[in-house]
Amino acid sequence: MSSTIVLRFTEDVLSRPERIQQLAQIVKSNPSYRYAILSAPGKGGCDEFKVTDALYMCHSQFRSREDYHDMFMRIRSTYERIINGLEIEFNLEGELKEIERNLISGCNVDYIASRGEFLIGKIVAKYFNWDFIDAKEMIFFRRDGTIDDKKSLEVVSKRLSRSQHAVIPSFYGTITGNDIKTFPRGICDTTGAIVSRAVNADYLEKWMYKTRPFAADPAIVKDPVVIRNMTYDEVIELNYMGVKVFEDDVALTLRKNKIPVLIRTLCHPEQEGTLISTELPEGLSRNIAVCIAGRKNFSVLHIEKFGINKQKDFGYRLFEIFSKYNVLCEHVLSGTHKVSIVFKSPMFDIRRGEIMEDIKNDLKADSVMLYKNLSLVAVIGKGMGTVHGVFAKTFRAIADANVKVQMIDQGSDDTSIIIGVHDEDFERTVNALYDTMIMN
Repeated sequence: MSSTIVLRFTEDVLSRPERIQQLAQIVKSNPSYRYAILSAPGKGGCDEFKVTDALYMCHSQFRSREDYHDMFMRIRSTYERIINGLEIEFNLEGELKEIERNLISGCNVDYIASRGEFLIGKIVAKYFNWDFIDAKEMIFFRRDGTIDDKKSLEVVSKRLSRSQHAVIPSFYGTITGNDIKTFPRGICDTTGAIVSRAVNADYLEKWMYKTRPFAADPAIVKDPVVIRNMTYDEVIELNYMGVKVFEDDVALTLRKNKIPVLIRTLCHPEQEGTLISTELPEGLSRNIAVCIAGRKNFSVLHIEKFGINKQKDFGYRLFEIFSKYNVLCEHVLSGTHKVSIVFKSPMFDIRRGEIMEDIKNDLKADSVMLYKNLSLVAVIGKGMGTVHGVFAKTFRAIADANVKVQMIDQGSDDTSIIIGVHDEDFERTVNALYDTMIMN
């Protein structure tokens, strides 16, 4: 029985006709490629703008009684250039007239925003000679805006069983009343995950133009190596540290269903890419640390009160204060009479005086001190806590770089070691850890 691979094409590989032509050659080379999930064209074309941004702007300008025609013309030009480059017959004029007619008649903003994926989906389906299946027929939202996973899976499975090859737009579906509903901006891979599960795919293969998962930020480390194999747990850690591979809920869903993802780049299609799976392939020899990543501009609140380890409700009351002011706690480090809360929230700066006063008065804290400009740097690798010498090697690298450690936190799942350093030491720490933990 032949395998089934679901394809995911990102905005940059769909921004130019020659890239779509290259994708077509790739698709023809493998009979296991069955279904393609598409984003709207983004940066990488001649105009260097995102179609979805332009569509949102058109809707905003129309609602504000401003002239939207220039922006609408830019959208038209983007698709005309792609259609002409592909040398296909496509009724773009009719599609755009329908979109503009709905805009003028007062359609919701989600409908307008979704037309970028809708149009490129129809164009690519025509060029590939594949079926086009509108996402509104298969992806369903509940009244509260959450995805109706069960219904979507059932309908996708039934509909795709009648289609050998199909192109499906991402980013939107249908909410009650047959209205178009989009996912939040930046949520791009959910449709691909649903389709992969519905057809019991062997792989979800994500094609990007240049972006690859590197073992460190190329803006900090010169020519970092590409990550070849990683687990979903490592992806979630990377997401937390600001290196977005795909959304956490997608990673958790694919991990649960044991569907691997292969990330490949169109500018290097001959390369194997990066394989993401629930567990690393058996027999794989890999460095225990897979990536060094981090974020800057955290703050730490040090709270001191003698005997807090004996107060049953101290933690509850402390977090209740943070919740009251809508401040998200990132890390908590505690001892017998001290608690340190690491956070990154503009709400704290706005309500700082009130929060600190509440902690002093409600918790009878002896001391409350705020420290700013903290960076968190993570050494990420599945099972690091079980390998002898990892901690010694990590902190020797930091000491050799003459960096003072402000905090240490190890996740309970042994996937990362997180080190807090001053913002001014951030880049030096990343480079030192990369050289020691990745390259040696």
